[in-house]
Amino acid sequence: MSDNTPADNTPVSDGAPATEPTFPERGTTPRVSASTADRIGNALASQRARRGVGYGSRLLAFVLAPYLFPQSRVILSHLPVLPEAEADWEGTVDGPDPLRLLVLGDSTAAGVGVGSITDGLAGNLARELAAGLGRGIHWSVIARSGATTGEIRNFFLGLASRQSFDIVFVTTGVNDVMQLRTKRAFASDLALILDGLESASPDASIILAGIPRMEHFTSLPDPLGTILGARAYRMNTAAHSVLAAHPRIVHTPPWPISTPGFFARDNFHPSAIGYAAWARKAVEYWLPRRSVK
Repeated sequence: MSDNTPADNTPVSDGAPATEPTFPERGTTPRVSASTADRIGNALASQRARRGVGYGSRLLAFVLAPYLFPQSRVILSHLPVLPEAEADWEGTVDGPDPLRLLVLGDSTAAGVGVGSITDGLAGNLARELAAGLGRGIHWSVIARSGATTGEIRNFFLGLASRQSFDIVFVTTGVNDVMQLRTKRAFASDLALILDGLESASPDASIILAGIPRMEHFTSLPDPLGTILGARAYRMNTAAHSVLAAHPRIVHTPPWPISTPGFFARDNFHPSAIGYAAWARKAVEYWLPRRSVK
């Protein structure tokens, strides 16, 4: 990227801060507060109206502004808050010559929506990779629910860079959409994450998950869903641009949310069925494009 200055102006050297920052403990993510909902609603109604949203329709945002604030406040404050998955955040799928898999990211990497991490994204990816490659998989997770791409860069890139992996699956972006981060900030943080991962694991095959089509989330009715879906589309195009400098990284399609039973009870995170379908589709897409050495 031509401008790698983080949006939050946090100094970054090699991705590992000299003093380890503190991120909220697991399980302490609060329900969306009224003040947070107010901030998001106000931003949707005013900032997006001024600067344009989604596919560039400033007029649409301006016309919908009086409706976005109350709708976003009600919706976001009533979404069920699901915990991160329980059990150890590492495991093994038996097989010859095992590969080391890291799943890095946000609530989906953390298994929000299922009771056990083995039923979440990491466990399903490990099983699909083992079946597709005919090798064992030792998997581990570094993630936190609610983390934006900038927070993953600040808090978790250093940890992810302390050892090398054979395959790294990165899932991020939804929280950037929800928190109204700019494309530039998102792309800058993503570029730094990918640079750091490639430096720490130069032979790894890195997979970047596509941001889901949020306009199809039943928990986000129109017009809010359409606005957030358009922003997700723009974030995906920004990610695609970042990958021009990372030709070995595979950008998988968005979640297969048309799968029956895809969503958990909050209609926002995947269920066990959803994680299994997502992992299967992602691995099927990646296998013919893989770069494992």
